[in-house]
Amino acid sequence: MLYGPDGAARADPTAAEDVAIERQGGGGVSAQREYDKRSARREQQIRQQHPRLGGLLLALSKEPASTRVWAQGAAGERAVAAKLDELVGDHVAALHDRLLRRPDGTLSRANIDHIAVTPSGVWVIDAKTHQGSLEVRRSGGLFSPRVEALYINGRDQTRLVHGLLKQVDAVRHELSSVQASIAVRGALCFVGTELPWFGSSSITDVPLVGRRGLAKLLLQPGDVDTSDRQAVAAFLDQRFPPAA
Repeated sequence: MLYGPDGAARADPTAAEDVAIERQGGGGVSAQREYDKRSARREQQIRQQHPRLGGLLLALSKEPASTRVWAQGAAGERAVAAKLDELVGDHVAALHDRLLRRPDGTLSRANIDHIAVTPSGVWVIDAKTHQGSLEVRRSGGLFSPRVEALYINGRDQTRLVHGLLKQVDAVRHELSSVQASIAVRGALCFVGTELPWFGSSSITDVPLVGRRGLAKLLLQPGDVDTSDRQAVAAFLDQRFPPAA
């Protein structure tokens, strides 16, 4: 059950008007928009600088990696959104591409890729499309602090975990403001990244999964019933509006 700041119960969460989720596309809207903007700006600059041969230069040249990465990210988010939408029904509610809300209540330009409300709680999911193999390197212990680092293709990408945990904190903050007692966790879902063959991977209690592993994660049993999942999804839909 969700409660307001004054401790009073909110309106019936099972009413149709309270649980309607606003759907905007299939994910990746923010990343695709950024790619389109960068690509259009590049084309405009080249055509202005080379009025006669601009089209030819565009055909012969590749877009910079800093632009291509946005299209790659958008495709990854759409792939994860498609997997989540396969699960939507009695057990899972999914929100895609939502604006991140700051602790002071204002909306950020940053976004949350996906939020899933499941029997085991709320999962904040960040879709990633980094190429190469993934590994978690651990050091320390006994007489020194234990340190975990995420490496992809030999490069330290631990910042991905830190970014996700900020999103988890934002969702947890909003739910705690209405005294909603429900677990909020995060997962990194990789598309096109080589995950370890054996065993499960995680870092600082954040699962590192592909799309199949994500599905198994979200379908785990739990004690959050259907009406509470509907109420939580409707609340998060309001607090984290679509980026589109």
